[in-house]
Amino acid sequence: MASLIKKIKGGKPYYYIAVSKRVNGKPRIVHQTYLGSVDRILATFQQKTAPVPDRADAFDLGLSGALWQAAQDSGAHVALDAVWTPPHQGPAVSHYLLLAAFHRICNPGAQTTVADWYEGTILRRLWGFTPDCFSAQAFWDCFDSINVVPVPQLGEPEVPDELLAAQDRLLQAFQDRKLVSQRALAYDTINFHTRIDSGYESNTLTQPRRNRQQGSNLRQLGLCYALDATHGLSLMHHVYPSNVTDGGELPEALERIAGRLDRASIPRPVVTLIIDEDADVLTNMLALERSGLGWIASLPWDQAPPRFRQRPVDELDAVGAAQPDVRVASETFPMQGRERRCVLRHSEIDAAEQLRDVSGALDEALANLHGLALELARPQSPQSSEESVREQARKVLEHDPIPDLVRYELTARGDAWDLNFQTDLNTLNGLIGERFGRTVLMTNQDDWSAAQVVEAFGRQQHLERVFTSLREGGLVGWSPDSRWTDSKLKVHAFYCMLGVSLLHYLHRKAQADWPELTPEELCEELRQVKQIDVRFPSDRKGAKPRVVTVMSSQSPEQKALAEALKIDQLIPDPATQIAG
Repeated sequence: MASLIKKIKGGKPYYYIAVSKRVNGKPRIVHQTYLGSVDRILATFQQKTAPVPDRADAFDLGLSGALWQAAQDSGAHVALDAVWTPPHQGPAVSHYLLLAAFHRICNPGAQTTVADWYEGTILRRLWGFTPDCFSAQAFWDCFDSINVVPVPQLGEPEVPDELLAAQDRLLQAFQDRKLVSQRALAYDTINFHTRIDSGYESNTLTQPRRNRQQGSNLRQLGLCYALDATHGLSLMHHVYPSNVTDGGELPEALERIAGRLDRASIPRPVVTLIIDEDADVLTNMLALERSGLGWIASLPWDQAPPRFRQRPVDELDAVGAAQPDVRVASETFPMQGRERRCVLRHSEIDAAEQLRDVSGALDEALANLHGLALELARPQSPQSSEESVREQARKVLEHDPIPDLVRYELTARGDAWDLNFQTDLNTLNGLIGERFGRTVLMTNQDDWSAAQVVEAFGRQQHLERVFTSLREGGLVGWSPDSRWTDSKLKVHAFYCMLGVSLLHYLHRKAQADWPELTPEELCEELRQVKQIDVRFPSDRKGAKPRVVTVMSSQSPEQKALAEALKIDQLIPDPATQIAG
């Protein structure tokens, strides 16, 4: 016979199920099962009688949620709302710009795909807007409403440009949160190919130009930018016709950068601009001096003093533990009418990477030349003119420095041609010993050590990787559509650069707990973090099903990222959900 008995232990009641039998005519407990306290018995009962969920839906939480938290913590969301006042109902301009920026990072594609992607993210629950609010037409109408000033014409009234005002607001927001280092800005330019029809008259920014991405004459757009070299946030960007050279864009860019710093009350002399070699600083020296900015510029190899750029490595000074592979030298030379300070930087790692890249390109060129030689030697090969064959060889050898490394001879043999070629090993050895791994910098920061100069320049190289990815569709996809007006191209550039800022903000925060984490690894880890909505059937007729929201299982690293980037704060408290 079974019965429930209570025992007092430590002043607290505990319960057992006891089974009794008569032994020698007397009742005795022959077996007992421990049940525990009242709370434990209740929990066990609830677990056994809990309803079985009938559905579970997964939503992107990690990357989209982290970007939304970054937009709030960095002040970007408030800054955008200060330029475009939110409506009483429906999405604000800030929502469209932020969602476009998030989409470029999370799932780059056409605007026709944004609504479906949005519905599968945590943003749908956080913002509360239905997906049809973010149709392609809705984006088109929103971006049309943004006042963007075209190229000013003589006699036209000056109209405020809202995108420029938004850049000022963002800089102020970043500065208020101490996200601007005020020490070094990385400046560079980049070209993007487009699919815009050459006869499309609503677009004047894109111009035909030979393009590295496609190798054909496509219409392109130029973008110059200045990023905080410590935090990676975008402080200035500007789109311009691609038929303007990088050197021709620099004087106007200096005026824009200086003006933005003035409006943010950042003294010009404390800022050092890190400039790539394509900016042609020797031609723009007067503009640099008038800007009042500090600067460090990479010189084209043929403009650097030959004796200095070829100095033997064993005559260079080691930088130290921070950059163990880097050695430097510093010297002044007469340039542009005065003494200019130059710094030679040599990196063993860069030299090895350059040798690997050139070796790969050389192998490919030699293989293509071999194929061309075999084609020319075939008896049935169509007759070609000498000019045609040399043009084919030129295309094979067009990428620098391959033309200097391969020597070929073309010999007539009746109606055919013999193509013979070989590698110029002397030139290759000269590149290895005197060119690879070397960069010559020029600067007006005479008080900085050579190590400080090369360290600042190294930050620009790090940030350049993001823009290589931007052009190649990696971290932040660019890829504009085939029919974009000038104003929409400017809006597109604005939210792409906004995405760059938010991504760098996240990366900087994540590195506090994970120092070696790359931006690519950060995005990959966050993409694996999901929101799971577990749906339980209703226990009353006509009532809505109950939904409990939880996070997907995570690795220890992902848990640390979720806490550092405040992603875990976006999930409701489970206790509240169960109680509800």
